[in-house]
Amino acid sequence: MTTKIALKAVVLSGGASRRMGRDKALLPHAAGGTWLEHITDLLNSLDLPVLVLTIHRSHEQLLQTSQGVSVQRDATPGAGPLQAIAPVFPADQQQALLVAPVDMPELQADGLRQLISSWQQQPSAAAVAHDGERLQPLLGIYPGGSKQRQSMLETLAAGHNSWMAWLNQIDYRAVSLPPGQLRNCNRPQ
Repeated sequence: MTTKIALKAVVLSGGASRRMGRDKALLPHAAGGTWLEHITDLLNSLDLPVLVLTIHRSHEQLLQTSQGVSVQRDATPGAGPLQAIAPVFPADQQQALLVAPVDMPELQADGLRQLISSWQQQPSAAAVAHDGERLQPLLGIYPGGSKQRQSMLETLAAGHNSWMAWLNQIDYRAVSLPPGQLRNCNRPQ
């Protein structure tokens, strides 16, 4: 008998958007709404509870009536995504986080379903998006557990805020997803 692992989505939306020149999360999305609404709607469409980590009060206001979406302030603004996720990373191995950045506006439900399906084949290891050229570690499914959580906390305590520094210490596999969906937007185009 296998135990089902509870999957929860976490949207990383706490950056300062300096290179973009304005808050990326609030940019208009081609399908309507904003980039933030696009990613939360996608994750909601997969029946996942969604937590948005942000430093922006405007994100809280935008999502206050969204069903299945909660918003939490990043406890360490400016310290990077690994530091932001540490307080919510589950120590329980029966939980996992699907982490997604707000700045992949081309991401679609089929890509997320592919990521979930791949992770379900080996749920004890992280499943990290790969665009054909490199890993996209801010889009992945990360299983909880004391070992993973401890390595994250040790990485941060050693002064390494890099997601890759932590990723290289845990079991993971790359999952090839459609490259067009993984385009990370940091500058005006």
